[in-house]
Amino acid sequence: MSFDEGWRFVAIMAGLHTIMTLLVWAVYAQLHKRELFPTWRIDDGKAPPEQLARSGVMNQPFVQIGFALVLGAAVYPTWSLMGGSMESEWPGLLTLGWQLLVCILGQDTIFYWSHRFLHHKKLFRLIHRKHHGFRHCRPYMATYAHTVEDLANVIAFFAPPVLLGASWQVFAIWIAIRTWETYEAHSGYGFTAIASRHAYHHLHATKGCLGSFWGVWDRIMGTDANWREWQKEQTHR
Repeated sequence: MSFDEGWRFVAIMAGLHTIMTLLVWAVYAQLHKRELFPTWRIDDGKAPPEQLARSGVMNQPFVQIGFALVLGAAVYPTWSLMGGSMESEWPGLLTLGWQLLVCILGQDTIFYWSHRFLHHKKLFRLIHRKHHGFRHCRPYMATYAHTVEDLANVIAFFAPPVLLGASWQVFAIWIAIRTWETYEAHSGYGFTAIASRHAYHHLHATKGCLGSFWGVWDRIMGTDANWREWQKEQTHR
């Protein structure tokens, strides 16, 4: 694999991640600023404390830079070894569909169990408490976390498409989907079950909802039962 190909991979994937981040962030920033769709705002639209919010915002440039560095230093070389190439043709719809499904289920599996592990009392205090400093969600705090938690999330993010040796097109679509899901989950609005579950998790850190996307493992393990009861009383249900 050529040096130029590596740079193309990093530029496309990192650029897409940044664009999706800014897009979702901008949309929800405007919705909150104008207090639109009030019945869909979680906990009446309460916002994080100003100083904590500022820390979340200031962290974002480092997140974008770090994302690009991880892509170049680890993801691209490993993906190449698994057969990934920037010269690949567009996959058929069937291949696109099953590979994205594997990415979603694989990411949720790794994320759920690593997240559950971080909720162990000692690890929560040492590591995960930083992210849970935000009781009320906003997109800018989605990636505000301890370095160890960042590493776990990076593995959950990239392991499925890398192990599949997915085409760069599938990889790019996956990055767009996962980035949207990450910031949507921390939007502070309940337009999707994704956002509702994760907002509940931040409001009630000890009461479950540890997964992502469709919450498959939460459903299997019963760790979304409290959310289901809570949701019945919410206007955004």
